[in-house]
Amino acid sequence: MTPGEFIAAFDVIAEAPGGVERLRALVLQLAVRGRLVEQDSGDEPASVLLERIADERMELTEKKKIRVSKSLSPVSQYEVDFEIPQSWTWARLGNLYHLEMGQSPSSQFYNQTGDGLPFYQGKADFGDRFPTVRYWCTKPTKLADEGDVLLSVRAPIGPTNIATERCCIGRGLAVLRPLAGMPTEYLLWTIRAFEEQLDSLGTGTTFKAISRKLLEPFPLPLPPLAEQHRIVAKVDELMGLIDRLETAQSSREAARVAGRDSALAALRNAATPQEVGVAWTCIAERMDDLFTDPADLVPLREAVLQLAVRGRLVEQEPDDEPAGRLLELIVAEKAELVNKKKVRKRKPNGSLMSDEIPFEIPRSWTWVRLHDLAHDLGQKVPDKTFSYIDVSAIDNKRGAIISAVPILDPSEAPSRARKLVRLGAVIYSTVRPYLLNIAIVDCEYSPMPIASTAFAVLHPHSGVHSRLLFFYLRAPFFVDFVTAQMKGVAYPAINDTDLLCAPVPLPPTAEQYRIVAKVDELMGLIDQLEQHLVDKRKYHEASADAATNVV
Repeated sequence: MTPGEFIAAFDVIAEAPGGVERLRALVLQLAVRGRLVEQDSGDEPASVLLERIADERMELTEKKKIRVSKSLSPVSQYEVDFEIPQSWTWARLGNLYHLEMGQSPSSQFYNQTGDGLPFYQGKADFGDRFPTVRYWCTKPTKLADEGDVLLSVRAPIGPTNIATERCCIGRGLAVLRPLAGMPTEYLLWTIRAFEEQLDSLGTGTTFKAISRKLLEPFPLPLPPLAEQHRIVAKVDELMGLIDRLETAQSSREAARVAGRDSALAALRNAATPQEVGVAWTCIAERMDDLFTDPADLVPLREAVLQLAVRGRLVEQEPDDEPAGRLLELIVAEKAELVNKKKVRKRKPNGSLMSDEIPFEIPRSWTWVRLHDLAHDLGQKVPDKTFSYIDVSAIDNKRGAIISAVPILDPSEAPSRARKLVRLGAVIYSTVRPYLLNIAIVDCEYSPMPIASTAFAVLHPHSGVHSRLLFFYLRAPFFVDFVTAQMKGVAYPAINDTDLLCAPVPLPPTAEQYRIVAKVDELMGLIDQLEQHLVDKRKYHEASADAATNVV
């Protein structure tokens, strides 16, 4: 990738998820490959610079300013992953820079009072480019000078900062000091470009660390000195541009989130179907601007369900038979089922108290307990081949049972395979219910289906739409109720008795069908938007990959 190609791909990469960080990484990769700035034939070649570095190292050793370092072999072609320009050369880190490993002083010699030299211990002291002093040391063991690069060598390995003054360094850091007039910033950018490779060399079980023995032979590309200065100037220019891009993106994102939240609040607070229609239209007209991530759609789905269960999503019709009459029919049906011994008679729970009712509902609706709307179908030990529905069979994102339900012989039946289900029943996982493993049994299984005891089975009574019951179980008010009732830490759960006592609003049957139709319509639109966002994200990722894979 040439500098021109990089600038052309700038916007494409920036639009991808994590695009800003990818741009920063790409700038560094281009820099250390000699592709960020043009090579100048008049530059003194890197091989000459390497000789001057060796001379300076020898002089510092003779003056006993640095210790004698062991001889390091030249870098072979089999050790490097990419080609560099002819005027560059490969050399080992220990031959390019002075390396000093840190050593922590005794705790009695460092403080927070500002006495002594600044003392840096590791990555926790680092900023974006320069460290922030938290401790001072009165008797330092190992020192770094202004302009040295501080390298984190202990969990995490690789992060870097530049020392702004003479300071003490602990064992979590190493010092890299440029020689022969090489710019500190070039060293900083080079080490950052190879941060992942350095981290991969770390050893240790409790926490990873890297030693001098592993650092010194690490191969690095060396450009001519003049080109190093041009690279630093270009990197600084591009990093500044990326910083401004990130700031602009953050501002746009903050405005988008504020607009999204405002639109969602207007939808949630809509008091009538007409107001819902207006709020939804405002959202629909700005869908692409308000929602850019599939995760943004979670509160939108919740808002639709919240409106549905409050009776604000569709009009109430005066000709609808009121829910009170439907409840009378359900009571009669329940009594008949008890008489026929198809369901067990429940102990009465008493009327709902006012403090149990979470919100107001239309006058044609009525509050009931969940067990008033549905009944279970009993249990049995499998005595013949059966279709087994376990919690793992639920796709909790779609709220559906996966197509491939295992068929088991009685001898293979798990001890929890007990609960009878049939077409139209709603099954609700009472173990870790916040995962919303909820589904409607929407097909006839052959052989007969049996569900896990981890489910509460809710077979709706006549006049109760199973899909409306499904929406109730996923609605925010119901999730809040269950959350308050859950017990346990590792596997929090709610028992069937507590679950069935949950307060739920009951609309007239005719209105239930209108609500279900409207929810399905809106959820279908949200599904389309989600797929659009997923496709858009994939496109930007693929485009960014295509732009960056040339490195």
